Amino acid sequence: MFVKKLTYQLYILCLSVFVISSCVENKKPIPNIAEKSELSFSQYLKIKELQTGVLIDIAHPSRENKNYKYFIAKTKSEKTPKDYVRIEKENMSFLVFSATHIGMLEKLNQVSKIKGTCSKDLIHSASVIQKIKNGEIKDFGNEGATSFEKIIELKPKLIIYSGFSGEFSKSSEFEKMNIIPIPNFDWQETHPLGKAEWILLFGYLTGTEIQAKKHFNTVKNNYLTLCKKAKEAKKAPSVLMGSKIGDYWYGPAGNSYGAKLLEDAKTNYLYKNTKGTASIEYSLEKVFSEAKNADFWINPGFPSFKLLELNFSKASYFSAFQNKQVYCYTNNPNKFWELNGVHPDWILSDLIKIFHPELKLNQSMYFYKAIE
Repeated sequence: MFVKKLTYQLYILCLSVFVISSCVENKKPIPNIAEKSELSFSQYLKIKELQTGVLIDIAHPSRENKNYKYFIAKTKSEKTPKDYVRIEKENMSFLVFSATHIGMLEKLNQVSKIKGTCSKDLIHSASVIQKIKNGEIKDFGNEGATSFEKIIELKPKLIIYSGFSGEFSKSSEFEKMNIIPIPNFDWQETHPLGKAEWILLFGYLTGTEIQAKKHFNTVKNNYLTLCKKAKEAKKAPSVLMGSKIGDYWYGPAGNSYGAKLLEDAKTNYLYKNTKGTASIEYSLEKVFSEAKNADFWINPGFPSFKLLELNFSKASYFSAFQNKQVYCYTNNPNKFWELNGVHPDWILSDLIKIFHPELKLNQSMYFYKAIE
């Protein structure tokens, strides 16, 4: 689901939690999921190829033994396994309600299969924006305002949603009409490559699994090579990540996607020892006393020093502020939201360039920029 239009700061908070994970494959066991998966890093998505078709198993991150099971048959004569929902690939079409879904479909050249999306102001893809203008793709505004009747009119085969607030509204009614809602939990992955593997879901659904595997393998190799490169750095600079929202400080917890990416970039994230995979919430006084001397400040929530100081009066007392070592992706947030799942290697490359310029990576910055 696209981030709803609440406040600019809230956008940054939401992404800070799962923006930025270690080079070690995550081995967390997921119950009742297909064995011998085509995927290696994802905790919540498993895909298994059979002679008769493809099994897709999705585990709910917070509801034990809640799994979603789908089957793509190779031929119409194949029987659907027990407890699986059958998906026919012919004339495939989607409603997609997250920026990362658009990014993955565009990477596979499957934008033509999108019938509807939401929050057009948060979209980066030029082709999707144009199709919305032409009336080829329906914009539903905020996902929470989607209309049952309008979805029925579009008659998509699949609704891909992010599951932030539980089951998709009226799921059983849609299934009776052969419109299948499928949850996507890529945002809950704690390994960057685990999130990137969700492109294989779209690959199998659109018949472009070979292209999806090729892309993922390239990203994986790039990412792991960058991990090794970062280890060559002689120092691990101290890093503060997060921003002030209201009267509290929010940043990624120690087991989160963001904290682990900082680890792979060889840094000393100041809250790396906190527990949890979501965000931490601290008083501003605590963060000021513990992190004011951090070498770098990442994702402060604002694109300029002026705006940052207006929102947080003590910001100018932080060493990173004084030394102009504050970075964010706010120069083009839509690009980041849409492509961070497709290219975690780009995020890691940016971070290594920020923290270890002495390593002299040849790549230009993809997402991040020093605030002005």
